[in-house]
Formats: sequence, structure tokens, C-alpha cells
Amino acid sequence: MSLIEFQSISKSFFGAKALEQVSFGIDVGSTVGLIGENGAGKSTLMNI
Repeated sequence: MSLIEFQSISKSFFGAKALEQVSFGIDVGSTVGLIGENGAGKSTLMNI
């Protein structure tokens, strides 16, 4: 069972794409880490 699920999330800032067609789900009881390069959109995704 999913605790939260995102499908086809996109976000732009002043025409610059920060996220494009991101989809994922987190199951109940899961431990999740979000890693990536600087400017990859980690904070943007969490703020949505």
C-alpha cells in the first residue's frame, strides 16, 4: 500500500525545467533517501 504517490510531476521556474515527468511512490513502512547532484531538483520535489 502506498503512503504517497506522484505521477508525471513537472515544475518550471521562469521557463527553466526543474522537474520533468517525475513519477514515484513510497510504500508504508519504507525508509527513503533522495540523492542527486546539485541543482538536480531534490529540494523542488520535496517542496511540491
